[in-house]
Amino acid sequence: MENKKYTLNDVEILRDKTGVSYEEAVSLLDKYDGDMTRALIELEKRGQLGEKGIKINVNGNTADIIGRLWRKGCDTRLIVERDGERLVNLSALFMILALLLGWRLVIAGAILALALGCRVRLLRPGASEKPAPAPEAPEKADAPAETPKQEEKKPEDGFNSITIE
Repeated sequence: MENKKYTLNDVEILRDKTGVSYEEAVSLLDKYDGDMTRALIELEKRGQLGEKGIKINVNGNTADIIGRLWRKGCDTRLIVERDGERLVNLSALFMILALLLGWRLVIAGAILALALGCRVRLLRPGASEKPAPAPEAPEKADAPAETPKQEEKKPEDGFNSITIE
C-alpha cells in the first residue's frame, strides 16, 4: 500500500473549493504529492476556477430549480377583464419576456387598461378563477354569529391572486 501525503479530508476540501470530481482531485493531489496549493494553481491555469476560486457547476439541483421556476411562470396567469369579459389571459413568463423586450409598450398598455376600467389580476396556480368577494359589514350587533368558515390553504407568501382595479 502506498503512503499518501494527503487525506480524504484534503480531497473533500479540494472538491468543495473547486467543484472537481473525486477522481480529478485525487489525481491532482497525487501529481503534486498532496500539495493543495499547487493543485489549485494548476486548476486555475486550466481555467477551471472562477474569480474567487470556485467553479460553478450546473448540476441536477440547478436544473430542477430552473424547471420549477419555468413551470410556475407558465402556470401563473395575468388576466385582464372588462365588464365580466376576459380580454387577456397570458402566462406570467410571457409577460416578463414582453417587459424585457418592449417594456414601454407593456407599461402604456397597462395604464390604458386601467384607465378604461379593466381589472388586472395575477392568478397563481391552484387559485380559484373568481376573486374572493369583499367582506360584508355585519347587519346588526344582536345577530347571531355565523359559524366560521374554513380558510382556503394559501401558499407560503399568503396570496393566491392579486387584483388591480
